[in-house]
Amino acid sequence: MATIAQQMKLFMEPQSITAIGISRQTGANAYNLLENLLAYGYPGRLYPVNPNATDILGVRTYASVADVPEVSDLGVISLPRHLVLPVVADCISKGIQALVIVTQGFADADDVEGHRLQRELVEMAQGTGTRILGPNTFGVANAGLHMSTSYIRIPMEANGVGTISQTGGTFVGLTDVRLAGKVIDIGDACDVDVVDCLHYFEQDDDTRVVVLHIEGMPHAREFLKVAHRVVMNKPVLALKVGRTEQTARAVQSHTGAMAGSDLLWDVALRDAGVIRVDDVEELSDAIRAFLTLPPPKGPGIGITTYTGGFGIIAADACARNGMDLVQFMGPTMEGLRALSPKWLGVGNPVDIWPGVSIMGHPRREMETAALRLVLSDPGVHAAMAVISAYQPHLGEEHLPMIQEVARDFPDKPFVYFMYGLHFDEVRRSLESSGTTLAFPSPERAARALMHLKRRAHYLARQLEIKRSGSA
Repeated sequence: MATIAQQMKLFMEPQSITAIGISRQTGANAYNLLENLLAYGYPGRLYPVNPNATDILGVRTYASVADVPEVSDLGVISLPRHLVLPVVADCISKGIQALVIVTQGFADADDVEGHRLQRELVEMAQGTGTRILGPNTFGVANAGLHMSTSYIRIPMEANGVGTISQTGGTFVGLTDVRLAGKVIDIGDACDVDVVDCLHYFEQDDDTRVVVLHIEGMPHAREFLKVAHRVVMNKPVLALKVGRTEQTARAVQSHTGAMAGSDLLWDVALRDAGVIRVDDVEELSDAIRAFLTLPPPKGPGIGITTYTGGFGIIAADACARNGMDLVQFMGPTMEGLRALSPKWLGVGNPVDIWPGVSIMGHPRREMETAALRLVLSDPGVHAAMAVISAYQPHLGEEHLPMIQEVARDFPDKPFVYFMYGLHFDEVRRSLESSGTTLAFPSPERAARALMHLKRRAHYLARQLEIKRSGSA
């Protein structure tokens, strides 16, 4: 009998797809799945089904599922809801074991008929070995396989992120969050649910960070059990929506999911080691942090800055996010004093501008020396550099320093808070090193480090509990 991860592999890594309901209309705004798969370069075998066509886009087209010459790994159904159940029966008879039902109007509908149809759908599949994703779903996407079942063509990037969502919007609306590495939209979740998807991403070597968009779920205890197990090997981030009574009602109308008590979710996710984020911006920053930066071994942070005012603002942001401003050791202080005017009160944050403007140290050399001294301090576990982005080429000037520091301090993350008109250009240059991140505010930079620290602390605590239990 196949494991859950093996069942989900048919959805995520299909070698063949039978697509039922493919339109003969193609081109702009046709939302044609076959056209999309061909454009992506999907390498598997494609079997479009349309009783009114024998050829669509040069691909042989079949009148029915029964006529398809093989049992495909995956079936995708996009038909009016009153036609769905008979086609599901055809797919089950054919032996297709993974079905995506794109069609809306089941448990998400505000009518009795939709709920009745979903119950019949579930009963039809029970005991057959066929798993159903949806209804009301964009389905799945796998950038590495150049495959998406969404009728909307999306940009994809094989990026180490595995996303489980209850909305198709993650396919098309959050590209900056880098969700389209591998994505599963569970939709109404009549069968395949978040727990099934977690089993897949737990076993998937391509997935380094698991992202959850949660509206609600019926099997919360099992979810938390599996999520905790996954957390021990890869970070799990959750955007749990439906915080208020009003938004919980919106959740119910969207997918039919019950949102549950937000306070209980907050506590339960924390106990399981799942990192809960409050908004899409925080989710984006956390994903980037876990993909790019090493975990800090503690809360100590050192800050270098070109402006004393922004240095204090950065220090406040770190304090609010659980990062401790370090009192530097003697050798660190001596090294910093040697780089600074005698009248400057050296401390943390480190104001490096006087060393440039008064002592005459070249900018890059001064910044490199200060950052190296800070990261060399035993009490410092992470660093933040505050710099300006007033010229677009500044990022390129910093690259050699970034690569050098990352090589010499591989276990200490450092990030940038940048201010200035050319943030986007400088950020791209800095982050091209693949070893640091840049943020437009100190709060976002500090919060990203906080998530890294909290996960490291959680894992250390779990290891301690395990050791004490086996002693």
